[in-house]
Amino acid sequence: MRRERSQGKHTRSDGLPGTLFVVGVPIGHPDDLTIRSLATFRKVNLVATKSPRATQALLAHHGIEAALTTYDRDNAVGKVPILLDRLQRGTQIALVSDGGMPVVYDPGRLLIAAAHESGIPIVVIPGTSAVVTAATLAGLDANAFVFEGRWTGGTRRITQRFQSLQSEFRTIILFPPTPALRQILTLLSEVLGNRRLVMAIDLTKKTQNILRGRVLELLANYPFNDESAQVTLVVEGKRPTGKKARESR
Repeated sequence: MRRERSQGKHTRSDGLPGTLFVVGVPIGHPDDLTIRSLATFRKVNLVATKSPRATQALLAHHGIEAALTTYDRDNAVGKVPILLDRLQRGTQIALVSDGGMPVVYDPGRLLIAAAHESGIPIVVIPGTSAVVTAATLAGLDANAFVFEGRWTGGTRRITQRFQSLQSEFRTIILFPPTPALRQILTLLSEVLGNRRLVMAIDLTKKTQNILRGRVLELLANYPFNDESAQVTLVVEGKRPTGKKARESR
């Protein structure tokens, strides 16, 4: 692919602050990057990214060169004042996650909140989301759903989280760590019962695999041997009973 050197990447010299562009990036397939996102990457001075390697590969796929800096959970607190200073000096910065939208299970909120408090212009460039993509593919009720984020911790903590969802009628979407997937599904079946669910694996990638069934069925048939896969679980909410069930028909 022809390599394109970005033009017009100049820090503002008129005394006005730069803009913080919050940019959504693909969750898998690199061609899901939007036209607005491409235009933004071509004009910013700096890209603050959770995963420089992933962002570099994405930009290289589109022939874009950009200066990158790491911004992740480990360094966010210390990095915010540095990036804020650059924004106040007129630097144009794009904030990205390793996939999807910053802030959705991502430390981007710290920089965005600080920029807002300092009067820095903030522009959001919408992109793909694993949550909405999985909800669309699942075929379960997506009129209302609850996103439960990333699930970590031991058996007790996971069990408590499922117990808090026992009366939840909305569809439940969560990101399970793949190494703990069998444990999470087992606890799901013990606390919430043998519910219907969809396991979306590596969404939009060549390795995408969508598994549908009930919890015990997936536990019996899924090999659980690829700990590098990215999984999104979509679980049906509590089924209404009695009068509510008749009204929902």
